[in-house]
Formats: sequence, C-alpha cells, structure tokens
Amino acid sequence: MDTPRRQDGRQSALAPEYAAQPDHIAPDSRRRRRESHEAVLRATKDLLSEVGYQRLTFEGIARRAGVSKATIYRWWPNKAALVIEALSGEVPLPPIHETGDLEADLRTAVRLTIELVSAMPTCLILPALLADVIEDPTGTGAFAELIEPRRTSVVKLLERARIEGRLPPDTDTSLMVDIYSGTVVYLAAVNRIPPGEAVVGQLVSLLLHGHLPVPKGPAPAEREESPGA
Repeated sequence: MDTPRRQDGRQSALAPEYAAQPDHIAPDSRRRRRESHEAVLRATKDLLSEVGYQRLTFEGIARRAGVSKATIYRWWPNKAALVIEALSGEVPLPPIHETGDLEADLRTAVRLTIELVSAMPTCLILPALLADVIEDPTGTGAFAELIEPRRTSVVKLLERARIEGRLPPDTDTSLMVDIYSGTVVYLAAVNRIPPGEAVVGQLVSLLLHGHLPVPKGPAPAEREESPGA
C-alpha cells in the first residue's frame, strides 16, 4: 500500500484517508494521488508565507495546487491539520548530545525548543493556529505528532538523570518538559518573537534549583518608591 510520507521520510498519520487507499488502485492513480498530496502541501507553505494563516483558505490552496477543495477535505479535517503537516518537514529536530552536565543539557533542550517554535514561522501563526486546534480538537493529534519527538527525547534525558540520582526520585519529568515548553510557546505567541537567553537561564534555574525568576533592573517595590514615581 502506498502511504503518504512526510518530508523527513516518516509515514504520516495526518491524512488517514489518503493512507487507506486500497491495494487494487492502479499505479498511475496512486502516483496522481501522491502528486496531488504533495502539491497541496507546497501550495499551503507558499500561500502561508504570502497571505498568512488567517487569510489562508482551502479554496485558495485548491486553486494553487490544481486540485478540488473536496480532495483537500478528504485528506485533512481542517486548516490547522493541513498547515501542521505542511510545516512538519520544516521543523528542526537535531539530536540532543548529552554531556552528563544536567544543567547544560537542559539549557540545550530549552534552546532547541525555542528554535523549533521560531522556525515554522510559528511566532507569526501560532496564536491563530492554536486557537483553531482548541476550537476543533481533530487538529490536536497533528500538533502533538509535530512536537512529540522533541518532547520524548527530553523526557528520556531527564528520566536518566532521575534514575542516576541527579534529580529527586519523585520528579515528574514529563511535567518539567511541559513547564518550559508551555512557557516558550506562550511567550512566542504573545510577544511574536522567541524568548532570549535570559529566559533560558531562568527556566533552567527554576526547574533544577527552585530559584524564582528575578526581573531585570530594580525590583518592582524599589521602582514604586523611587523619586518621581
């Protein structure tokens, strides 16, 4: 059976009807379906950069790709799922080379998450994309598939540290990843720019040592008491 594959070569679960084509379909028909599938993904990426996420429509994608709108609806449940798959090959997932220094390795993991979030270009489309995923849960699986490889690799890194005694034995390593990932996604969505190195340091210090984040410059109370305030 000829199943769709993402740009990284892994089989995709984002277009199940496309993947479920019966074996008796002629090779030419399967080739045309595969070409149409790839044309839709290319058109989605091109139009996303031209008109943005909110103005992106299945009608416009269908015209650019040379397919019918019904074809797109057969393969993707909504715009969010289509955009996530189209961008999945653009997301950098370099391996984390563990050094044995937990703090340094966690800093690397946070930086790589920031790179992942800022490369889509998520900083521009993330608020609208997440709103669609929340409104229509059928896109949730696609978004989870996009981020799961990076999340799993960091959980395993932290689990090894916990087993080796470098973290308390009752540490919830999955929640540690969710804490810094959620912060990075939130800051990118609100500020439209990826968090800087200062945020990386504060997150790692909070997670490993329990140090509360300290603002730059005078503390809020000191600013309120300053002359002319």
